[in-house]
Amino acid sequence: MKRRTLLALPTFFASGSLLGLASRAGAQGAYPSKPITLVVSVSAGGSIDTIARSYAEALSQSLGQPVVVENRPGANGNIAAMAVARAAPDGYTLLATGGSTLNLNPFLYRSLPFDPVKSFVPITMTARTNFILVVHPKLGVDTVEAFVALAKAQPGKLNYGSAGSGSLIQIATELFNTTAGVQTNHVPYKGLAPAVNDLLAGQIDFMFDSATTMAHIQSGKLKALAVVGPNRLPALPEIKTLAEHGIKGVEAASGWHGLFAPAGTPAEIVEKLNAALQPILASAAIKERIIALGAEPASSTSAELAKVLAEDLVRLEPIVKKTGASLD
Repeated sequence: MKRRTLLALPTFFASGSLLGLASRAGAQGAYPSKPITLVVSVSAGGSIDTIARSYAEALSQSLGQPVVVENRPGANGNIAAMAVARAAPDGYTLLATGGSTLNLNPFLYRSLPFDPVKSFVPITMTARTNFILVVHPKLGVDTVEAFVALAKAQPGKLNYGSAGSGSLIQIATELFNTTAGVQTNHVPYKGLAPAVNDLLAGQIDFMFDSATTMAHIQSGKLKALAVVGPNRLPALPEIKTLAEHGIKGVEAASGWHGLFAPAGTPAEIVEKLNAALQPILASAAIKERIIALGAEPASSTSAELAKVLAEDLVRLEPIVKKTGASLD
């Protein structure tokens, strides 16, 4: 189901500095001369969607044209990616997605309706994501060690949720299962928000997530046990990494968010979008928003993101094979 939102300009960034920053970076010349559609690969409420909406609003101010957010979830991001890959390469249809759409799906599906490298041109990375191991308080565990002991005592009994089969969350969780020597059950959802709702209700037992659980961690409704990535999170500096708990290798499943255009989009348009986004992504308002979601602020050139994607395709293939994940 599509969800389209015309971003109201004077809401989230209505106060001060970022609007001024955006207006100073205002677009010049013919592009853009009409609204831009930002196709988001997940349903509303997930971290990809939330972060995309945050920078899209300031981008509207910078370019002087509305940015229409269109949620097109499904098929692990393939639906959104296919729509953008087939769009006119004119800069008016962009893809906001997590890296897994492009760096995992080639190993999860026998065939794709797009090529992860040839069908798109990167614009910029917009955030890095490090998952948090969160549990429902009903489990009665306060440490990673206690959680692993419980899972080993009840093999196949604990359930975890993800944004869908083949999602990076599933890959990270299955990599954790293998590394920690536990067996748990996967419950796939169509997006993170419904998975978190079931976790809050106690319908599932744990998750690897960040953005959509951060507020619930801070309120005490969910308990954070460890950070998956290589570094502790600025928003939760007291929470150790899995590696600090002696469970190493799961950090390889850390991810990122990025913005892409259809292949063939003129270089000057890609450069204009990148130039407009750099000060936005570097602003205090955006950084604070991203950190509050449990992610890490990030940006890049087009070439830098292309390099990250190419390296991911080499790095993640053996990880997917190790977990046995498949969507065919």
